Amino acid sequence: MEKMKDGWYCAKCNIEMRLGVVPKYEYTEGIPLYNVQAYLCPKCDNIVFTEEQADEMEARTEELKQKLFAFPRKVTISGKSLVVGIPSALAEHLHIKKGQKVRILPSSNGFFVQKA
Repeated sequence: MEKMKDGWYCAKCNIEMRLGVVPKYEYTEGIPLYNVQAYLCPKCDNIVFTEEQADEMEARTEELKQKLFAFPRKVTISGKSLVVGIPSALAEHLHIKKGQKVRILPSSNGFFVQKA
């Protein structure tokens, strides 16, 4: 897409693109966003996003990730250690298998777990 003085033009067709709405788009694989603004080519159906539109999609995706992947867990005890279980859906999404090592890192408001 190329910005001309009178609008955005499709790089394939050299036709002015129109601001429209894509009904469903995955900015991040597996996390669909609905009704996403984009520039659409009326001839070849090319879809292009401005930097601002991409930033909005990223923010929406991050918000959904926090809602979709928020798993309240109870802390239990195993031997002398406190234990927090990883839900199977999250382990599957992150490709974590039994016996695999992870790293626990402190953060300002708690901790996070990282694949080793």
